[in-house]
Amino acid sequence: MNKQDTGVFSIPDGFVRNDGSSSFAAHTGPYYQKITADNKMIRGFRVARIHLNATNFTHGGMLMTFADGAMAATVVHETGRRCVTLKMNSEFLSSAFEGDWIEGHFDVLRTTKTIAFVQGGLVARGKMIFKCDGIFHFVRARS
Repeated sequence: MNKQDTGVFSIPDGFVRNDGSSSFAAHTGPYYQKITADNKMIRGFRVARIHLNATNFTHGGMLMTFADGAMAATVVHETGRRCVTLKMNSEFLSSAFEGDWIEGHFDVLRTTKTIAFVQGGLVARGKMIFKCDGIFHFVRARS
């Protein structure tokens, strides 16, 4: 682990902070990402107390928020085009806890002129804890 820090916990080597261009991410991050040797983008975050629900598991809404943003970031990385979510399907497979490092691994399966189809999931402690897929619509940023 390197010296980057989110309070008490370190961030794995190769990841750099990237909260994206959304002001909403300032409320749920910080987020990190790295680009692999084969040009795949991996997004990650360290679960902090603010991400927990009343039972001290990572809040399901946090996992959905992070996955949605990570899927959109994957679309931008792979296509160079901005997008918004049209549809997202998700499955909760296991829990994540304070201190866990969560990574989002996603693939753009197909694109059309106006749509991107994405699939993947979130991994913590070496296992898939959340699966999802989404449909994203390409847009131009509003000024």
